[in-house]
Amino acid sequence: MKTEENHSRGEADNTGRKKKMPVGRMILLDVLAIAVGLVVFALFHHVLPTYYGLFTEKTEPVVLMTLPPQPTPEPAAAPAGETENGEQDEPETPEATPESVRVYNGVWGEKFADKFTEGEVIRTENSYQSANINVTVERVEADGIIYYVADVYVCDLKYLRSAFANGKFNGGFQKIEDIAGDVNAVVALSGDHYAGRWEGIVVRNGELLRENRFADICVLLSDGTMVTMTNAELDMDNLKASAPYQVWSFGPELLDDEGKAMTTFNSTVIPANPRAAIGYVEPGHYYLVEVEGSRSGAWSGSRGMTMQELSQLFESLGCKSAYNLDGGRSVGMAWMGERISFDYNRTIPDIIYVTDAVPEDAAPAEEG
Repeated sequence: MKTEENHSRGEADNTGRKKKMPVGRMILLDVLAIAVGLVVFALFHHVLPTYYGLFTEKTEPVVLMTLPPQPTPEPAAAPAGETENGEQDEPETPEATPESVRVYNGVWGEKFADKFTEGEVIRTENSYQSANINVTVERVEADGIIYYVADVYVCDLKYLRSAFANGKFNGGFQKIEDIAGDVNAVVALSGDHYAGRWEGIVVRNGELLRENRFADICVLLSDGTMVTMTNAELDMDNLKASAPYQVWSFGPELLDDEGKAMTTFNSTVIPANPRAAIGYVEPGHYYLVEVEGSRSGAWSGSRGMTMQELSQLFESLGCKSAYNLDGGRSVGMAWMGERISFDYNRTIPDIIYVTDAVPEDAAPAEEG
């Protein structure tokens, strides 16, 4: 019985333990197992994908080379006035160029816009035009009289000024062309000869320098209006309170309250004489007048004007007020720094002038 039991167990030894497999046999079995594994791996990873790939569409084509880009033909242009669909097209309207907005200088720049430029300076033999001033000087000869009329427009009152000889009050005397040249005057007229007497109110470019009464006065207010009055009409407190820009003291006044020529004057110098005078039309518009005459044996070719003739001249110019300044040998007018009137070879203490080059500290006019 024992022999059959051992036979049925097979490889069990007499002690009941299984016999160990020979080493060579184990190695052979391991090699066979690895080989089988490699075959299976190759089948599923290389053979079967290639086989099935022959009958299925590839989703990502492989790029083998890049061809140079071909030019895209431009579509044929539609006939003029038609769209590509054959419809009639509206003609294109060019965009409007926005107009530049003009900037006006000063208080009266827009009011007298046609008198001023937009920045350029235009000069002729007897005119000067810029963005700030417009001055035209005319020489008139009629009835034995020669006179000069300067028609003046300013965009701001600061361009109509007064100046002293040698640049200061009580600074002595100079010829008109020299004072005019010192202050860059476009046009200049002899003034009221304030230094010839101690009387007379003196206000220059807004500064009160003397307040002694004399006779008729001319007041240029800071809003550009100009009024004249007799000594009897003058209220000194009201004058100071009005903060005048200029006050000249010589006279007489030349027009009445309606701007009409007068027949009687507060003056003893009524006959024909050389004359200097200033007229006012409206704020920003003024006249400077110089009349040639004969004095102290000097013949200018002109007999001069009587006071009434001078008054009538300012009425004809359309002035609302006008004022006589110092006359005789003191009269003179300069244009662009050069005397244009007859030279009596006399120096003067002050001028009224128009300039396009205002000092930096000059105050602008007040709007009236």
